[in-house]
Amino acid sequence: MKRRIGLILVSLFLAGLFSVQASYGQDSIPVIERLKIDTTYAFLQYPSLATAQKLTKLFSQANENRLVVFHFGASHIQSEVVTTEAKAYLHENFGDAGPGFLFPFSAAKTYGSINYKTSHTGTWASAKSFQPNPKIPLGVRGMTVETRDPDASFTLTFPSPLPKEEYELLLFFDNNSQTPDFKLSVGEVDWVVDEALRTANAGKNYVRIPITQEIARLQVKMLPSEKAGMLFRFYGMSLEKKDKSGVLYHSLGVGGSPFEAILNLEKLREQSEILLPDLVVLDYGTNNILYENKVAENLPKNVSKAISNFRTINPEVVIVLTATQDLFYKGRHIDAGIDFARVMDSLARVNEVLFWNYYDLSGGYGQIKNWEQAGYAQKDYIHLTSKGYRLKGYWWNASILNTLKFHGDHPSQESLQLPLKNYDALKEQLRLASQAAQVSSSGRSSYKVKSGDTLSGIAAKFGVRVSTLKRLNNLRSDLIRIGQTLKIR
Repeated sequence: MKRRIGLILVSLFLAGLFSVQASYGQDSIPVIERLKIDTTYAFLQYPSLATAQKLTKLFSQANENRLVVFHFGASHIQSEVVTTEAKAYLHENFGDAGPGFLFPFSAAKTYGSINYKTSHTGTWASAKSFQPNPKIPLGVRGMTVETRDPDASFTLTFPSPLPKEEYELLLFFDNNSQTPDFKLSVGEVDWVVDEALRTANAGKNYVRIPITQEIARLQVKMLPSEKAGMLFRFYGMSLEKKDKSGVLYHSLGVGGSPFEAILNLEKLREQSEILLPDLVVLDYGTNNILYENKVAENLPKNVSKAISNFRTINPEVVIVLTATQDLFYKGRHIDAGIDFARVMDSLARVNEVLFWNYYDLSGGYGQIKNWEQAGYAQKDYIHLTSKGYRLKGYWWNASILNTLKFHGDHPSQESLQLPLKNYDALKEQLRLASQAAQVSSSGRSSYKVKSGDTLSGIAAKFGVRVSTLKRLNNLRSDLIRIGQTLKIR
């Protein structure tokens, strides 16, 4: 099975059966070889035929029935590099339903999307999903801003104006007696959300604003208010084309978030019932394993709970679990990346959801330093560069297309599941290399033989040849004795 899938991918990739034209497409094979990308894992693995059929149905009908994607994650998703790269290809193949979720990041005092810039005036408070007990309710975006300042505003500016279309802008905010009047400005056109409009939308914590013009700038500004205890609490907005077709891709989540952050979204159900997600990608992991280098015991329970929450919202929702990339932190390789992939793979099978094994796809254990040397990862060995995140977005899209192609070619195939790689030998090799580097840097020149030592083991430990140890210590054979002091260099 593994070999057959690999051949399918190579034929897809080289022949260009889908419209996947990455900026690095011309030198893609050298990139694959340089970064040790294993293309046989460029699939969304499915545990049952029913799961594959649901995924295929969503994409095959996207040109007539809008396909709404929720892609949750941490820093790699907040900046929207991965999702922007992927959705450009998806829009080309399945239709463009609009930009998706927008947020005033500046007011939340955090970095924003590559697709627009944000600024604000006045005083704002915020909460984010990685906080253990957020003091402000959170919606699908994973962060919320609020203000009591009657002069407050925020602005989104698009470097490349969005073309003239029939859009709907859904603004999510608390609609209650404390909510002040505010004005939405798009270019020179204004809409006032006043008490009359909010009363007409009583019971709804959102409004829909029709926009039929080019969009270069969006601004929300508080209007003078004499309300005692005035409070404007804002969860973000979704910009959608009025035509209900194509892919509407929402980038959601907050940098620094572990998987459990998805359970902190108090308004998730309420806002999801408006946005109607069809495909939910739970793309976490780095912040679960980085600091302790282990997978917490309660992670499986929390993952299953998140899956259950989305199925309560939409029983037919298609869910994808992902593995993270290789990591190196505080002088050590993060072995838990292997365990995290294993846990996600197992949970995907148990919960009947899809699994994207990005860990093995991106080269697996020990490869993050290789990515950094090639310019695809940052020097912290945690985050990727913009080029690296775009490459991840490319392979995320390719994995979707490969899966659709595989299921189309094998419509009766009960499952698509690949064995996880075994990195035991590589882990030992890197461990010994790390020991040798530490010894070399310390300038150590001798070693006292301990029980269980062998000459070849000592040579490997200190990064020298057995013949060198023999020569330095006048040894005629490989025999050594406990307590013997050997010269190392």
